[in-house]
Amino acid sequence: MGVVKASLVLPPANATPTPDPFFEKAVENVKKAVRKLQAAGIIDAEGNRIRQDLPPDMREDLDRDFGG
Repeated sequence: MGVVKASLVLPPANATPTPDPFFEKAVENVKKAVRKLQAAGIIDAEGNRIRQDLPPDMREDLDRDFGG
């Protein structure tokens, strides 16, 4: 297969942007996914992942005693 030339097509200088018809639905879908992850305990209210791979006594912000 040969080389294909790409051409850049720019809108006219006086063109006004048109609203994206899919934007509102995309925002709604993202919010629904975030609520689902929060309900499952995967992320917190700030969007940080809640670690589940460590035992409770080894997680951050806990007083740890390693028996030493």
